[in-house]
Amino acid sequence: MRKFLTILVYTFVVLLIGRNLAFLPRFTVLSNPNNAATELKKETQVIVKEKKGNYGIYYADLTTGQTFGLNEREIFTGASVNKVPIITVLYSLQKKGKVSFDEQITLQKRDIQDYGTGSLRYQKPGTTYSIKTLAKLALKQSDNTAAHILSEKIGKNTIQSTIESWGLTQTDMEENKTSPYDMYLLFKKIYTNGVTDAGRTSELLSFMEDTDIEDRIPQLLPEGTAVYHKTGDAVGGVHDVGIVMDNNKPFFLGVLTSDIGDTENEAKKTISKIAENVIDYREKRR
Repeated sequence: MRKFLTILVYTFVVLLIGRNLAFLPRFTVLSNPNNAATELKKETQVIVKEKKGNYGIYYADLTTGQTFGLNEREIFTGASVNKVPIITVLYSLQKKGKVSFDEQITLQKRDIQDYGTGSLRYQKPGTTYSIKTLAKLALKQSDNTAAHILSEKIGKNTIQSTIESWGLTQTDMEENKTSPYDMYLLFKKIYTNGVTDAGRTSELLSFMEDTDIEDRIPQLLPEGTAVYHKTGDAVGGVHDVGIVMDNNKPFFLGVLTSDIGDTENEAKKTISKIAENVIDYREKRR
């Protein structure tokens, strides 16, 4: 036993001292292929460590496949984040010929969701809009009335069964629940043309760029950085999820929060800081 330990210690010392000598073996099998994401995860943990509330975070480099998560499979109230599944299913149905984007829908008094964001709540009943316009409003303005009309048009059961077939097992449209990981699955499917053709994919993504609410993921990023994302505001939580184009090398970042109390502004700044740190970290490694 003593002889075995002596050999083991000797081998370790030789490798440690001579790791830069070409004639000694290098054991790269021990290296972590996801090391960059592991380091980034540690930095992200530091950012959120002292913050009030609970953070669910998921990051995925869509080029290299590197990922990290913090409570990424925890279920949160999705708020307006769950408008993305509605519109994504709409595009899937359009591709199958089951929906026409040119179809006109007349705004009824019962359709108006008189709360939150969007411009349709201020319009008079009887005004008509195309389905495509409603889809754009639901994402660009986070219009609650537009999302409601389209959800009723498609059917909640259809939306739920479709997203479940895509692997979103933690998203409940009726209860308005989702997770950071589910949002990653959805955005990745959109971005890789898994929902519709390339032209329609670009259109759908454009509805989530330069939105009416840009105070989270995009806030501290370099000027000109394209961000395709959706925010959400729930009681005790603020969210942002989407794809960031970092020098044409896309990555997904999703941050959902809960139990933040009256620190909404601080939480928004924290989301901005997380996104900024991701960009900075990637820049250092280039």
